[in-house]
Amino acid sequence: MRPPGMSPSITQFGKKVPGKVYVDRPGAYAVIVNAQGAVALIRVPQGYFLPGGGIDPNEDARSALAREVLEETGHEVHVVRELGWAAQFLVARHEELYLNKVGQFFVARLGPKRQAPHEVDHSLEWLPMAEAKKRLRHEFQSWALARFESSHDRP
Repeated sequence: MRPPGMSPSITQFGKKVPGKVYVDRPGAYAVIVNAQGAVALIRVPQGYFLPGGGIDPNEDARSALAREVLEETGHEVHVVRELGWAAQFLVARHEELYLNKVGQFFVARLGPKRQAPHEVDHSLEWLPMAEAKKRLRHEFQSWALARFESSHDRP
């Protein structure tokens, strides 16, 4: 999967395991920074991730982002702008599945809390930008934070 209307070349992270077939897995992720400059991260047993996740069939990126953030945090999310695209080759070891996670990233703000999070092993944590970049498990998500930091129209 490649971004519609964009060059087929997007920033790619990770290395392919030779001889393995990778499945593109589209996802939508949010860079959310509060008034104090702290970044919203989702902490799970495997580590830290940006809020968001996989795009289901027949779902667009913004709808997927809204669904995932609501499930993970209980909050609505409001997209401010698109940030960009990046991908990463990964191995889902528990499934022995080889993925190329193709992420569409957005700058967003958390809206009102509407419900309790669905994901019991997920917690919303706010970390300083430098710490957040170090803690993120995936390089393509760290790339999104660096891109946000370098943008001139940060919220």
